[in-house]
Amino acid sequence: MVVQETSMHSGRDKVRGVFNYASLYGPWNIRLISGRSGEMRPRSLADLRGYDGFIIGQMMLGLEDLLGRISCPAVLMDPLDETLRSGSRFARLSCTQDDSAQVGKAGAEYFLGLGHTAFAYVGDALNRNWSVRRGEGFRSRVEEAGYTCAVYSVPCDSAAVADDGHALAEWLLGLPKPAALLAAMDPRACQVLELCEAIGIRVPHELSVLGVDDDELVCDGSVPTLSSIQRETEHCGFMAASMLDRLMRRVTRKREVFLYGVKGIVTRDSTQQHPTPSDPVVQKAREFIRINACVSIGIPDIVKHVAASRRLVETRFRAACGHSLLDEIQNVRLARVRRLLEETDLPLTEVCTRCGYSSDVHLRRLFKARFGCSMREYRKTHSTNEPERGC
Repeated sequence: MVVQETSMHSGRDKVRGVFNYASLYGPWNIRLISGRSGEMRPRSLADLRGYDGFIIGQMMLGLEDLLGRISCPAVLMDPLDETLRSGSRFARLSCTQDDSAQVGKAGAEYFLGLGHTAFAYVGDALNRNWSVRRGEGFRSRVEEAGYTCAVYSVPCDSAAVADDGHALAEWLLGLPKPAALLAAMDPRACQVLELCEAIGIRVPHELSVLGVDDDELVCDGSVPTLSSIQRETEHCGFMAASMLDRLMRRVTRKREVFLYGVKGIVTRDSTQQHPTPSDPVVQKAREFIRINACVSIGIPDIVKHVAASRRLVETRFRAACGHSLLDEIQNVRLARVRRLLEETDLPLTEVCTRCGYSSDVHLRRLFKARFGCSMREYRKTHSTNEPERGC
């Protein structure tokens, strides 16, 4: 049995790691308890009979007392400090643990490499142990480099914690600018981005923002897109399964702890030093193009949105970006074409339609001229999906 919440990207990665191990070294018959609505959960020890082992995630789903009484092998994934408290039934179990301090240090190294000299950290609203340690790792590395780090203090009042947006906004306004900010997790970083937009802090020109976990749905859906630290969460699940396997086969009885850290950092607009020029006219034009390029917009639509003369918009855009508005539209559309070819098996005619082109013949010529191969050849070489159908 695997007890792991899967609403977050990191949780799904851990489960994927468990399943990857099972497919290589199984077969295992796995029951996943993930907290979904309507899901049948164990209510008594009788419901746990018949299982040879358990992998238990951080969210215990109210099963802590029950799971603490199981006699067969069990492994914990990222247990909270209170789970391992003295006298706890879980304190004797093998576990995987996130090297939270390393996560914070990786964020600091990243920002230092970009040349930042002012730093800030925003922790998890519930101030959990992994969040505190990420902040400590971030601050210690910044201070080691000779700088200071502002740390947001979560309100002590429980009602304020539930919605600390006002307090956080005031704190963000008081930061020295420009600054580099690490948030404990992607959703917290997105909250920072939303507050910055509301209170007029420009990202990344005044505040660079970095999240943790690289949840693509969250990071690519934010405005601006969010840079994030990738953790080795899939490897965490794989190693949890490996430890459980050794326990079930009685290769070992010794308690093991697997410490995992950072896989890499994905850079997006929230930390790019010059993702868009500081000119507000150019910023508005680029953002409008990014959102609407694939729905057949033209220069008049851009000019209307920016609310300036066509000549002014075109002149300032070319001066700032080095190419025309039409070139920008084309770049955004072709980037979308490439992504659809890599990640989907949509027919080429539908790729054409979804990317704002009225003629697939025109797109095919344009694509080959730009990338030196046909769309079909590009898909065969770069596809991460199943072979294309109906193309």
